[in-house]
Amino acid sequence: MYILDTCAFLTQNHPEGEIATISEIESELNNRQSKQYFTNMSEIGLKIQDPKGDSIENIRTNSEETGDLGVLSNIDLKILALAYEMRGTIVSDDFAIQNVALHMGIEFTSCSGNEIKELRKWKYRCSACRAEALEKVDSCSVCGSEKIFRVKVK
Repeated sequence: MYILDTCAFLTQNHPEGEIATISEIESELNNRQSKQYFTNMSEIGLKIQDPKGDSIENIRTNSEETGDLGVLSNIDLKILALAYEMRGTIVSDDFAIQNVALHMGIEFTSCSGNEIKELRKWKYRCSACRAEALEKVDSCSVCGSEKIFRVKVK
């Protein structure tokens, strides 16, 4: 089972086989061709299914552990949760999705052939005082700066 992220509809490129996605994916399709491809795939067997809440919470917990939660959208979390539930392979070009999938042992592939090679853990660092946080914040709790950057944990 392949769980399709937005890239599969934008590029019209994904592996052959049984395919599924979440209902909200259609809201990310921003051109006529990708919308038409979604419609065509729906008519010939694309499964539209939403994951359960406990699966989404499991993904949220695991993406906090990698430091990716701050860059994943709700749609990204649901794509990961559906792949987790269905024991499917995620088709996504999103490195944060791939990173969480790798962390959890969920198989993934890319539409473009660009895949992460190693698991990464992230944290957030203030550019002014260099204070660090594990979660994404709008401003530094130490100095108040709004210039917070995501950096790899060594």
